[in-house]
Amino acid sequence: MTIHGQGDDPKSARGHGRRGAVAGMTPADLLLASAALAYVLVIYIVVDPPYLPERGLCWTDWLYVSWVAADMAAALSLLTRRRWPLLFAITSVIARFVTGAVATLPIVFYTLISARRYVWAGIGAAAVCVAFVLDFRDQMRGYSYGSVPLTLVYAFEDIVLREMIPFVAVPVLLAVTVREHRQRIDNLRTLNGKLRRERELVAQNAALTERTRIAREMHDVVTHYVGLIVLRAGALELTAGRASPAGQDATVIADLGRRTMLELRDLLQVLRQDGMGEKVALSRAGEEPFDLDLATLLCSAHEAGMPVSWTLDDALAECPVPLKYAIYRIVQEALANAAKHAPRSTVHVAVGQEAGTLRLTVRNPVPPLAQPGSGQAGTGSGFGLIGMSERAEQLDGHVTAAVTSDGYFQVLATFPLRRTQASIA
Repeated sequence: MTIHGQGDDPKSARGHGRRGAVAGMTPADLLLASAALAYVLVIYIVVDPPYLPERGLCWTDWLYVSWVAADMAAALSLLTRRRWPLLFAITSVIARFVTGAVATLPIVFYTLISARRYVWAGIGAAAVCVAFVLDFRDQMRGYSYGSVPLTLVYAFEDIVLREMIPFVAVPVLLAVTVREHRQRIDNLRTLNGKLRRERELVAQNAALTERTRIAREMHDVVTHYVGLIVLRAGALELTAGRASPAGQDATVIADLGRRTMLELRDLLQVLRQDGMGEKVALSRAGEEPFDLDLATLLCSAHEAGMPVSWTLDDALAECPVPLKYAIYRIVQEALANAAKHAPRSTVHVAVGQEAGTLRLTVRNPVPPLAQPGSGQAGTGSGFGLIGMSERAEQLDGHVTAAVTSDGYFQVLATFPLRRTQASIA
C-alpha cells in the first residue's frame, strides 16, 4: 500500500488507475525537503567550506559546485516523491555516486516499495550496493587487513551491516509493514461497511415483515367489523326509509363506513410497501380519488351531528399536496379527540396565513369532567397527538396541544410555507 497524506486518493495509493502513482505533496514532504536542504547548506557552508591550500576559500570550484548541486537536487526532489518517485530515486542515487550522500536513501527505498515499484527498488539497491563497494575499495587502497578472509569480514561489516541494512533493508521492511497494516485497516473498514449494510437490510426485512403482519391483521379484523357496520347501516336505511331521520343517519353512517374502507385500503398499501420501489399513490383505480378538501371533511362531521364551525383561508387551496394532507389528518384527529372527550361541545377550525406561516387552530370548550384535577382528564393514549407532531415535523412545522386560560382545548399547528415547499421539492 502506498503512503498517502492529506488530500491523497486511497484508491490511487493502492495502485488503482495509474500503477503506484500518488499525486500531491504533504506537509511532511515539505518538512523533510526543508530539513535535507538545510543540512546540505550547513555541511557545505559551515562545516566543510571549499578551502584550498593554495587559494584559500574558493566558492567557484567546479568540484564543490557539482557536489552542492547534486545534494541540493536530491533534497529538493523529496517534494516530487509522491508524484514522480522515480525522479526522486534517480536524483538521490546520482547524488550518492557524486558526493557519497546517504541522507535521502532510506526515504527513496521506502517510497519505491510503498509505490509498488519493486523492479526499480531492486535496481536502486544494486546501484547503491555498487557505490558502497566502490567506497570500500577506495578505503582499501594502500592498506591491507593481512588476509582475504579478514578482508571479507571487514567488507561484510562495512558494506552490509553498516550501510545496506540501515539504508536499504530497514526502509524496505518498514514500508512493507506499514503497507500491510494499512491494507488490513482498509479491509476492516470494508468489512465493517458490509456488516453495517447487512444489519440495515436485516432490520429493514424485519420491519417489512412486521408491517406486513400488521397490515394483514388490520385487513382481517378492521375491515370485517367496519363491513358489518356498513351492512347494518344499509339495512337500517332500507327498514326506516331514507326520508326518515333514522334513515338519514343510517345513510351518513354507511357513507362514513365506506370511506373508512377506502382509506384503510390506502393505508394497507402503504404498510405493505417495501420501501425500495415507487411510493404508493393515495388513489384508487376506477373509484373516486381521495379528496383532500378540508371543507368536505368539516361538512361530513357537521352532517354526522358534530357542532362544528370553520374559517378557511384561500391560501390553503394553493398549498402543496403533502401540506394539505398533513392539515387534513391533523384536523381529522382533532375532531376525533373532540368527539371523544367533549362530545357536545362546539368545535371551531381556523386556517390562516400570517407572515409566510400557515396557522391551523382547532378549539373546543373543555367539559367540566375533563378539567385538570377532576380525575377525568388525560384518559387517552396520546398517540393521536404524537402523530400530529410527527406529521408537522416532516414538513418543518410544529404542533402544540394544551388547555388555554379561557377554558378551551386548543390544537395549534404552524407550517413555514417557504421551507415547507423547499423540503417537498
